[in-house]
Amino acid sequence: MNERRKKYLLEYYKKFKEIRFRVKMEEYKAYEEAAQKAGYPSMRQFYLEAIHEKMEKLQKEAMENQDENMVP
Repeated sequence: MNERRKKYLLEYYKKFKEIRFRVKMEEYKAYEEAAQKAGYPSMRQFYLEAIHEKMEKLQKEAMENQDENMVP
């Protein structure tokens, strides 16, 4: 890889944060099977969608709690 390309990639990767975590083998197999059954093209996409769904749920719950606290 030439130096120019290497420099470009290093600058590009600075825009991202890597997330890593470990799971037990049997958990991974269950996640992988669920992702395949749901038609996800990759485990990455499966994980990202699960995270987004959880975030949306938490946001919705927070808004509902806020609304309940505002009722006189």
